[in-house]
Amino acid sequence: MNINWSKKLASALVLSSLLLSLTVAMAAEPPNDPSGPNPKAAQAGKLRPEDQAQRLRATLNKLVEKKIIEADQADRVTLFFQQKDAERKAEWEKIQSFSLDERETYMQQQCVQRCQQRPDLVKDLMEGAGLTQTQAKAVADEMRPPRGPGPDVRGGPHGPGGPGPEKPDSPIP
Repeated sequence: MNINWSKKLASALVLSSLLLSLTVAMAAEPPNDPSGPNPKAAQAGKLRPEDQAQRLRATLNKLVEKKIIEADQADRVTLFFQQKDAERKAEWEKIQSFSLDERETYMQQQCVQRCQQRPDLVKDLMEGAGLTQTQAKAVADEMRPPRGPGPDVRGGPHGPGGPGPEKPDSPIP
């Protein structure tokens, strides 16, 4: 009978410690905030459209403050990107109306066309927003997301095909 009580006591201790740890973990985790960033978008590395528009405005404001572009040019760049977004949405709606076979054929044609003439943001900004090449390059460079630390994936001394870490001549230290 004494063993039965000790089993019950051990089970009660294990269950209560499990319940306590779950309670502490739930209390430490902040509640889901619907006004915060979309978790699915954050996982995919994509911003919501509102966040993208804010980022564009902030980027252009920095360039205006640095006197690289003027305020009216920043407005034209914003309008340029709004037009590009509208074109992209119209293209998406058109693709959605296609059947599966039509969509596949259309996407293959688009791939071939895009491979033949790659989009050039600097050139598009020069033509669409009326910027000089220097201004367009500054806007394009400022809009690119920053690169994190790590090896250069495009090659170079420490990228793919680089020399790698030094190897000792002898395996014995």
